[in-house]
Amino acid sequence: MLEGKIIKFYRERQNMMQRDLGIGICSSTHISKIERGLTEVSKETIELLSQRLGINMETEIETYNGIDSLLKKWHESIILKLNTKAENLKKQLEAIALLQMPDIYHSYTLVLTRYYLLIGQEHQAKSLIAEMDKWSDLSLYEKNMLHHIKGINGLINKEYDKAISYLQGIDLTYYNNQECYYHLAFAYHSLNSRVLAYYYAEKSLRFFTEVRSFKRMIEAEMLMLIQVERDEFYDPKDTEYQRLIEMTESIGLDHQRAMLTHNLAYQKVRQGNYEKACEYYKQSMDTKDQHTPLHIASLEGYIHALTKQGLKSNEELLQLAEKGIALSEELTEKIYKHFFYLHKYNLQNEKELYYHYLEKEAFPYYKKMAHVRLLEHYSIKLFDYHMEKGNIKEANHYAALLVEKYRRNDRFV
Repeated sequence: MLEGKIIKFYRERQNMMQRDLGIGICSSTHISKIERGLTEVSKETIELLSQRLGINMETEIETYNGIDSLLKKWHESIILKLNTKAENLKKQLEAIALLQMPDIYHSYTLVLTRYYLLIGQEHQAKSLIAEMDKWSDLSLYEKNMLHHIKGINGLINKEYDKAISYLQGIDLTYYNNQECYYHLAFAYHSLNSRVLAYYYAEKSLRFFTEVRSFKRMIEAEMLMLIQVERDEFYDPKDTEYQRLIEMTESIGLDHQRAMLTHNLAYQKVRQGNYEKACEYYKQSMDTKDQHTPLHIASLEGYIHALTKQGLKSNEELLQLAEKGIALSEELTEKIYKHFFYLHKYNLQNEKELYYHYLEKEAFPYYKKMAHVRLLEHYSIKLFDYHMEKGNIKEANHYAALLVEKYRRNDRFV
């Protein structure tokens, strides 16, 4: 009986004993049976108990029955990255005391954790994940949602193999949220598994198209485009970036536009068109506040393109590198802090310092965080450096890392 559950919740919330609640109304034994739904009870008794607890039972039942719908709307707004709507629904839910009821608390905590991951409050999310790891009575839906949450958290912490393990463990029979395909695509992209990244990004695109989320559709298309443009047969004239950028401009998606212009700038660097690369990196930086990871990433690309272009003085470029170091340390963006230090030593023509820093600081971090593309790129640089120095043992160490990547299990004579 729902009335009994609500009575028990407010009685315990007010630190009231059963005998105190029942004084002049009914016995504590009867209160116990009411709370456990083991007895019939008159409307008059419910009304008297509600008055003593200071609640309106009809209102509480109506609120209880509406919570599930509110939680579903909140979760959907998070999936579609409708931050303002998600924040408003959070405030609406926080005003409801019944959220702390045991049969509601699990669902609320799961969606709250996803909200914290959405808005970048990883510390709060981590604390709730630690709490949820102690739960033993999760439903199949809740277990799968927790897998999704842990997968997203793994992506944020750049633990891509761990993220894939959680995300692959999701059973969509019990947890019908195909957004997880996008997170799988991003994880495989980060590990430079282009085929799987494209495969899952395309599956997520179909889902985002079904739910008519232009914001998420653009993100999925962008992830697919990144995989295609790295193909050796890709024709840069076929780029879809301008179409996607125009879409973001027409519907006011500044963050997505900044990401697209950043990626387009990187493509121009690969083509050797440093003038256009500088232009697009500058556009990306101007779109976002400088105290964001995307701004820092675009600043790093901007310095790289300017250096290749050769029109700025080393003094100007060093100032930008120092700015990048300060910003990345402020935001604890270690990957970019290492990039900016490498830029600094390169601009200062400190070759030995550059390779010492790369080998002792940057490379171990990239290895720890499993940044596959960076490991491949810098393994080659360190191999060439040690071969030039005649350090055959050290050169072989980096060669072995590359050979291991291409090792096959085929059995030939």
